[in-house]
Order: sequence, then structure tokens, then C-alpha cells
Amino acid sequence: MEEAVEAYEKALEGYRAFADWYETGRTLSNLAHAHADAARPAEARTHCLQSADAYTRANAPAEAALAQSRADSLT
Repeated sequence: MEEAVEAYEKALEGYRAFADWYETGRTLSNLAHAHADAARPAEARTHCLQSADAYTRANAPAEAALAQSRADSLT
């Protein structure tokens, strides 16, 4: 699991550097899933909220709403 988290974080740096907000949102969502699977709900929720923000910046409202909903379910 930790290797997956590291890989997602590395990819995230690149997507943010190029302001690719859709892929940033997708990667943050994947990070949220990894943290949820590792029983780290606080980290999962944080990444869901960040994912929702990135999707909003990418003009992807459906994906943003889904990420926000997932964050709400982790509260």
C-alpha cells in the first residue's frame, strides 16, 4: 500500500506542475482510496476534499460532486 501511495504522490507532483487539474483530481481520488483501504479515514477525507477542488478547477462538476460526497461519507 505504501508503494502505491508513493507512486500516486509522485504522479501528483507532475500533474500539479503542469496544471492538469483533471488528472490531479483523479490522482487525489486514487490516494483517497489507498488511504481508506489502509484504514486511514482522515487522510482519505483530506484527499477527497482536495480531489473535489481539483475537479472543480478542471470544470468537471460531476466528478467534483462525487469526490465531495465521498468526503462527506468519511466524516
